[in-house]
Amino acid sequence: DLLLHLATVCARTNLPIASHDFLRDPTGDAIYNYGNLAFLHGFGYGWDEFVQLPSRYSVASDEEVKERQRLLDAVKSNAMKSEGKEEGEDDEDLLASGYDNLIRVRKDERRILLRGVNLWNVYDIDLEDIEENSILIIKKKIEKGEIKAIGQAVWIRDVEYLD
Repeated sequence: DLLLHLATVCARTNLPIASHDFLRDPTGDAIYNYGNLAFLHGFGYGWDEFVQLPSRYSVASDEEVKERQRLLDAVKSNAMKSEGKEEGEDDEDLLASGYDNLIRVRKDERRILLRGVNLWNVYDIDLEDIEENSILIIKKKIEKGEIKAIGQAVWIRDVEYLD
């Protein structure tokens, strides 16, 4: 089964992969709901603790919380961008791709440097909708707000321990 194979590859890769959702907390705070072994190790958490953790705890200061939120909001709002697209800009430009040198904090409060951060929105799209519609139709529905982001996911090319 292709989906099982993909899940296994994601779980076992040495690239840290994680996601958070906007649905479980009534205030809209993003809560982690997945982290592969590389991400859990890099950030120093066990599974049970991690999947209950607000993702804002990955930053140390109030200013970093604001910077992180600006990044998340930019990715979320770029998905809705239907007008004002620059000539030559393709759909990949709407992802927060290639962010470098983001400082985050592990559970033990050691600081880590993230390079090659790729962040994207996760949508609640059922397989029937995918089978019945082309990707372009689904993209138009996202741009119109008919399909909402339910969370975001990230993969990270490199994690460097600073402390």
